[in-house]
Amino acid sequence: MKQDLYGLETSTDRPETLQAINDFIHGFLSYQPKAAGIIAAADADPDGPLVNAYAALLWMFLEHPIAPEKARPYLDRAKAAPGANAREQEVIRAVGHWIDGDVPALVATCDAITDQWPRDLAMLKLAQYHLFNTGDAAGMLRMALKSLPEAEDIAYTHGMIAFGYEQCHLLDRAEAAARRAMELRHDEPWAHHALAHVMLTQGRVAEGARFMESVAETWSDLNSFMRSHNWWHLALFYLSQGRHDDVRAAYDQHIWGLEKDYSQDQVGAVSLLARMEFAGVDVGDRWGDVADHVAARGRIR
Repeated sequence: MKQDLYGLETSTDRPETLQAINDFIHGFLSYQPKAAGIIAAADADPDGPLVNAYAALLWMFLEHPIAPEKARPYLDRAKAAPGANAREQEVIRAVGHWIDGDVPALVATCDAITDQWPRDLAMLKLAQYHLFNTGDAAGMLRMALKSLPEAEDIAYTHGMIAFGYEQCHLLDRAEAAARRAMELRHDEPWAHHALAHVMLTQGRVAEGARFMESVAETWSDLNSFMRSHNWWHLALFYLSQGRHDDVRAAYDQHIWGLEKDYSQDQVGAVSLLARMEFAGVDVGDRWGDVADHVAARGRIR
């Protein structure tokens, strides 16, 4: 039995599958596109329980009505796969709850997993995603803090703690956690994101713009959500400074156009265009293309 990149046991004995699992975990936490390789890896290893569970999980992040339909065959393979260890069985159960639309059961299962395996940061990240969407800021922070001290050495731990603190409006603690994450990995994008929240809330506009500009080059190879979202935050600093040309450039080059069919990219574009108009920025004909892609979501099955 082999271990993943954070020392958790996996049932796979295939080096290619283990590499794909590690790429998924790290890609999920760091917002790198390599996470998407889990689909091909699952197709190449239909008897692998964890690789197929993670493939189902990735499909659910499509955030589209067809996502459960795409995810369920991988979940079925994960359930039928022989040899899953206790943690893998719980991960499969968690993913199944999401596919079934039972978010409270999903969060409860992630909670139990991270009680027993606090270095399972993929399940922590999954729980935080849903806790954020349900408005449970205290739950986000509680879940993240459970990873200490066992996962103290991992930058992404502190990035998630930072966002939990920020959502609870404990801004000084949020900044400290984000800066601890950056001590471990300067390119930790979720820590950058948490600091952007803190600085804008505190009115540190010029400092926030300089900070985000100083780390922006590390976002270029991230997935479309994280690249566009951190640029979205930088654009808010530009708006606050009246830098209308820089806002439009950020929108055109880094916020809209990366993955036009993805819901999160669409949300970012809509919310920034609205803010631009509220601030008196001329957005030209930019609404049209966004509206076309949002409307298409209701027609695709």
